[in-house]
Amino acid sequence: MHDDEQDRLMVEQTLNGDRNAFGGLVRKYERPVYNAAYRILGNPPDAEDAAQTAFAKAFENLGMYRPEYRFYSWMYRIAVNEALNLRKKRRPSQDIDVVPVESDSSPELALHEQEQEERVGKAMMDLSPEDRALILLRHYQDLSYRDLAFVFEVPEKTIKSRLFTARSRLRVICESQQIRFEA
Repeated sequence: MHDDEQDRLMVEQTLNGDRNAFGGLVRKYERPVYNAAYRILGNPPDAEDAAQTAFAKAFENLGMYRPEYRFYSWMYRIAVNEALNLRKKRRPSQDIDVVPVESDSSPELALHEQEQEERVGKAMMDLSPEDRALILLRHYQDLSYRDLAFVFEVPEKTIKSRLFTARSRLRVICESQQIRFEA
């Protein structure tokens, strides 16, 4: 069974009263939802709060989920909105950890790539939370333009335009900090 079909089945089971089915969705998406919130908020306690609230809201509003969209995209929409709302309420953090780069190359090259990734991650903290979320969801979570349009509730053309602008802003920040950036 395909992931999207499994998700739809678990949603249907949850709506029919099987709370364990929603637990399966939480287990499946807790790490990616937390990571998205963390990359927006920059610290673990806030990311945990945003992720927990996002899952609670998803459960409460599961009847509003539209199966023509991936559950993953719907869940991300909720999580991104929660993280952005929490970010507005709390003082922004200046640090962000970047997931280590996996590489088949030499340890020296892998270390250089990881250092580069960390510098880009720190440069991303200079972006607006919305720009940062857009780049993270597209490039780190591999959401499609269609899914991003759903998450941000705008047309795909708008997503493409905003993503272009966000990348351009990040490129300028990276150049000013003498960081190599490719996107």
